Amino acid sequence: MAYQYTNRRSEVYYLQAKERGGKFAYSATRKPKGKVLDRLPDGYEIYEKPEDAQVYVRRIKPSPISANELQLVEAAIRQLAKLELFIVEINANNLIIHLTDFDPDASLKALSTIMPMTPVNAQAPRNFLLRSAPYTKMMRFVLTDQAARLFSAERWFFLGGIDDWYPLAWNQPLAELVETYVPHLGRDSFFELM
Repeated sequence: MAYQYTNRRSEVYYLQAKERGGKFAYSATRKPKGKVLDRLPDGYEIYEKPEDAQVYVRRIKPSPISANELQLVEAAIRQLAKLELFIVEINANNLIIHLTDFDPDASLKALSTIMPMTPVNAQAPRNFLLRSAPYTKMMRFVLTDQAARLFSAERWFFLGGIDDWYPLAWNQPLAELVETYVPHLGRDSFFELM
């Protein structure tokens, strides 16, 4: 049976391999045109890009970030920022927080003016809108001292042609950084962090 991966938009991807110069190149595709595989090769993983849910096959990238540190950030976003729509990505020594400014309820309200819906009828379109929401990187915590488990905090700085990470704090315990900066996510005060 062919290996399948379903992304957050409910799109099904298949794992395929193409030979190039005696070596295999692996990819995820919605319309396979080559050899379809039934399992991921050793040393590879499926990666779903947070911004647009594109799916890739890549070599496994080990990370010094622990599962507990990931859970700490996710729980803080729910409790301190009161957000439910977010993605926390582990990328090397970074915990990157992606948010969406999409409001499914406002979109449903606008849609219901031309196509009236009951709450039961609205659930399927709402789920579709949630799956399709775009995400943007907003904040990251970078592991700066692996032995002492110290992190820096950075926010994404939106400045037109020179968007980049802006440093906020250095070499502090993750719990302290999370408590200080996560409550600003999804609020106007985020853009005042300097």
